[in-house]
Amino acid sequence: MEAPQKFRTAWNGFHRDDVVQYLQFLNAKHQSQVNGLNLEIETLRAQVKAAEEAEPAPDLLAQCEDLQARLAESEEARQSLEARCANLEDRCNSLENQASQQAAEPAPLDTYRRAETMERESRTRAELVYYQTNGVLTEASTKVEGAASEVTKLADQAMESLTRLQMAVSDSKHTLQDAAAMMKSIRPNP
Repeated sequence: MEAPQKFRTAWNGFHRDDVVQYLQFLNAKHQSQVNGLNLEIETLRAQVKAAEEAEPAPDLLAQCEDLQARLAESEEARQSLEARCANLEDRCNSLENQASQQAAEPAPLDTYRRAETMERESRTRAELVYYQTNGVLTEASTKVEGAASEVTKLADQAMESLTRLQMAVSDSKHTLQDAAAMMKSIRPNP
């Protein structure tokens, strides 16, 4: 329906049909605006409700917790291995001190050879334990680094999801406020 360009004048004012037609045009235009805004409000309410009901993915939180637990276990294992390595080094030093004390004392040749053999064996064992411990520490460090990178990645994903959710809720809020302001501005005067 198109609005008339001008009202035609009649003997005592305007033609009644022109005025009625213009008022019908205004009512139809107003009703279409109200319907459009109501539809937009319903859409935005649905979006806000969906955003409020959406929770961070529980599987991401569970994975984060699992990785943190694994990280703590790896850290405990590393500390345990370091303590064991320190204990073995102390034992090795103790055996070397005993061997050096026994070497300083005059002893029969057989005793000296036995002590020398034991010293060599203890050094060999100490080196073997050292390499094994070093390998286990390296492996634990690699696992800890891998777990830390996974935790960081999951934390970044969770933060990104939360930021998007916050932005969607904020946008919906602003849109609803704008729609409410528009509704107030087009409200007919009582």
